[in-house]
Amino acid sequence: MSWYRRAKLGITSFHNLTNSTAQLYGKTIIPTCKPPTTNFQRYYNVDSAIAVASGIVVVASGIVVASGIGTLYAMFCYRGLRIVNVPFTNRKRLVMPTMMHKRIGDDALEGCMIKYKGKILDEKDPHSVRAKLILKYIIQGLERQVKCNPNSNASGYYYDGFNWNILVVDNFIMHAHCIPGGTIFICVGTLQALTDGEVAACIAHEVGHIVAQHTVEFQHPNLNRCKREFEADYIGLLLMASAGYNPRIVVEFWKNMILSYPDFSKGDHEHPSYEERANSLAQAHVMEQALTIYKESWSEYFVNLVFKRKA
Repeated sequence: MSWYRRAKLGITSFHNLTNSTAQLYGKTIIPTCKPPTTNFQRYYNVDSAIAVASGIVVVASGIVVASGIGTLYAMFCYRGLRIVNVPFTNRKRLVMPTMMHKRIGDDALEGCMIKYKGKILDEKDPHSVRAKLILKYIIQGLERQVKCNPNSNASGYYYDGFNWNILVVDNFIMHAHCIPGGTIFICVGTLQALTDGEVAACIAHEVGHIVAQHTVEFQHPNLNRCKREFEADYIGLLLMASAGYNPRIVVEFWKNMILSYPDFSKGDHEHPSYEERANSLAQAHVMEQALTIYKESWSEYFVNLVFKRKA
């Protein structure tokens, strides 16, 4: 007997017992709902003890479900949890409260500063100057998207309050990562090996992680974590295009990475393969959207340049 029918019988029997239902040969006769296509009524013989037990189980299950819903509601109300959309992709997810977000960012920054103690280059170092300038352009691209789409969810909670900064680590490997709140760490090896456009793609990807707040969202254990990397790739593509960098650079970058680092190109449980990333960004509708933003950014630049010269 299905769980639905068993539960229905349990509830009905519990009701009948409390109203002194007639007994027949020590069994309680419990009618079910009349079948819609027949004119006769069907009956099941169910032992009283089983019926009562089933009713109690159903009631207890209802209490547990209600308690769970109440607990979840309390978490939303008193812990500041919220269901929000990821900017640019509109994926719904549950994120931590703003105060916890800030605390995680502060703790992560403190930990990274301890880890990289003595290895952070001075702000006047050419590598630092270059990285900060490219980050500045990417953030301007983000601001341009917010301005062009005032009703989009790229503004407000997702953008306000970030303290954008990039620190260069004196390490000759190719690596970059970000922490909540707006700080990005990039290694000297990355800056030495890549062109400005490729560095912009790398930084824009990290900005995409920060804007999407991937580090403070509650993630289901069965959710494919590679989706967040694809999401950061997509957001980064739009931001670098808005900053005036040709979005086609990113696809070529990943293809070159496959040839240069074949051992690392296969990806892992958190990162898709380089080929998958290149193919994802090379999709016609994705690249067309990025190229449209790229052309609009340059049109705006030339218009502003002409008006400034006339002034």
